[in-house]
Amino acid sequence: MFDNVEEAIAYIESKRSKRTIDEFRKTLNKCHIHMRQKNMIHIAGTNGKGSTVNYLRSILNAHEYHVGTFTSPYLICHNDRIRIDDAPISDEDLLFYINKYYDVIEEDGLSMFEIDVLIMLAYFQDEDLDYRIIETGIGGLHDKTNVIDPIISAITNIGMDHQKQLGDSIYDIINEKMGIIKPNQLFITSEKQGTILARLQEQCDAMGAMMCVVPEYQVSHYPFHFRYRDMEFELKNQGIYQVDNARLALTIASKLFRLNPEVTIPAIENASWKGRYETLPYKDTTVDIDGAHNVPGIVALIQTLEVKEEENVSIIFSCLKDKDINPMLDILLEEGYEVYLTPFDDERVIDVENVEDREHLIKVGNFKEALRAAYFKKNHIVITGSLHFISTVRKYLVDLEKEKK
Repeated sequence: MFDNVEEAIAYIESKRSKRTIDEFRKTLNKCHIHMRQKNMIHIAGTNGKGSTVNYLRSILNAHEYHVGTFTSPYLICHNDRIRIDDAPISDEDLLFYINKYYDVIEEDGLSMFEIDVLIMLAYFQDEDLDYRIIETGIGGLHDKTNVIDPIISAITNIGMDHQKQLGDSIYDIINEKMGIIKPNQLFITSEKQGTILARLQEQCDAMGAMMCVVPEYQVSHYPFHFRYRDMEFELKNQGIYQVDNARLALTIASKLFRLNPEVTIPAIENASWKGRYETLPYKDTTVDIDGAHNVPGIVALIQTLEVKEEENVSIIFSCLKDKDINPMLDILLEEGYEVYLTPFDDERVIDVENVEDREHLIKVGNFKEALRAAYFKKNHIVITGSLHFISTVRKYLVDLEKEKK
């Protein structure tokens, strides 16, 4: 039992056990926590899950619906993972639920992610919500969020990432991600690759589910203009990849109710998701931070930089040791960018010194040193890589700006 939320969060984040989804289901049943709640929507994918959740939440809120969301990892504080109408769960509520279920958490040996999912489901069960939008952690079939019974499941896209957990081939990853598809359900995807779509359709046919594919939309100029049905949108200060995520969210929402353009357009245009091509001040200039933590994410980031015609770009990059860093570095360096490779304060961080030396790859002791060096060269600075890394850098930049005031 805990007296303050700081102790409770430290306890949650210390739990690293591995259990099966069936074991987790038994724990939820023991706690009388419902896995089938009103209007659940489940979102998986390699990239863009959190952004899609946020766009969909914004649309639903604009139509005056009360919405719970679950995303991970957090960018600012642990509470961010569990939100209602974009407000994080309060310290008081988080403390209440961790204490309420502490005995069973200890008895069953739950992991951090299981504790978060348990608290989220208990919290949403106690609230009068119209919709509950839940993002998977990693994968789909064996992900602990896959205990839910949603009305709609969606996959943003599927690419190579988390191979150690999901499998070495793209087919292993497809099979894991599509595990969220439920019998006789509506399934929606913004995936574009024909072979992947064919496999998803095959699974939908086997499950008796109806598959809806969001049509591809080409964007080549900044700001990013796109249409959805009779509505026109303009996205500024966002990555080009957000067009796909916004259109997926619009498609999901359109299956739930009739969209009102007067509130839908500003809901999309004004929605922002921290850490996804977010611009922040630094000294007398700005830097962009973007959580491109895998090859598809790096490719999408480069597309954004090219369409925005950014020149003299310096990339500050770091990731965790479970990532295959070499393909990501190779892509960035082949584009001619200067890349600063740095560690950060995390026990799982990549060992920078073990990374092969390359032309235009600069190894530095910390991100603050990299920021100063790139700033001195008057280059356009982009900070990317692990979401844990950009969270650390983002906090530093925000705190630095507060000190000026």
